[in-house]
Amino acid sequence: MPFFSVIVPTFNRAELLKTTVRSILAQHYGDFELVVIDDGSQDDSLEYLGTLGAKAKILRQSNRGPGSARNCGAEIATGEYLAFLDSDDVWFPWTLDVYREAIDRSGRPAFLAGKPHVFSDETALGLVKPESPTTEKFQDYLASGDEWRWWGVSSFVIRKDAFIGAGGFMEDRVNGEDADLALRLGVAPGFVQITAPATFAYREHAENVKNDLGRTLAGIQYTLRSEKCDRYPGGEARARERREILTRHVRPVALEFLRRGHQREAWDFYYSTFAWNLSLGRLRYLFGFPFVALVEFGRHKLLRR
Repeated sequence: MPFFSVIVPTFNRAELLKTTVRSILAQHYGDFELVVIDDGSQDDSLEYLGTLGAKAKILRQSNRGPGSARNCGAEIATGEYLAFLDSDDVWFPWTLDVYREAIDRSGRPAFLAGKPHVFSDETALGLVKPESPTTEKFQDYLASGDEWRWWGVSSFVIRKDAFIGAGGFMEDRVNGEDADLALRLGVAPGFVQITAPATFAYREHAENVKNDLGRTLAGIQYTLRSEKCDRYPGGEARARERREILTRHVRPVALEFLRRGHQREAWDFYYSTFAWNLSLGRLRYLFGFPFVALVEFGRHKLLRR
């Protein structure tokens, strides 16, 4: 049984997928299996995956979205830990070494989050160098909410039994399935943030799902409903910690909606989280948001003339 199962969902990204897979197969640490789930691609992805032979387990499903694809991969994964990587992102040769060391030093935590390096030009990745690993350790994910502690699915390494216990990824076609899963893992014992070195490279490009405002809106609304309906663990005793994390997600999204001229949606976020932000003492945001909204409303009105 391998220690890691590396799970990569993909959809119509044949060329980017090749770079992703190469970065996985170039790991210094070798005790892993690679599971790639093709989510109904119509390009050359399957043809390329067929060339990998025994280097990877290949699954294919009709197009049901990345959450479903990751869950499908997790079902056949045999590793103790599931390491997720999207098919437009890449690892560094030392990535699994760093994760394994952090796991061993932290007593097999349920959940780890790696450190990102943002890039748009692949040639610059060679400038990223290994460093001595450093981490921050917490009793669980909810205890880490004093600041932003993770950065997307490609940062996630989750012990398989904890992943199953949390129910896996939601399969709705929304953005934020990573935030939802992190919150459902909230009280699973042991959360570790890798603070050095960078463990994955996040590719910025026009097709990033974060650019789809409709899916972002739906994802935020889902997590807010989930909190208000007590779907996340920890009960009332951990409510403040959950809301600390949730409001850190919502505030920048609300401001981004203002900048893009979506006033109604931005104000909905503001009102939905007003009481939480007030209880957390986020007065700068509460008083500043109406001013920013007024400025952005005026700016967009001028642009429409």
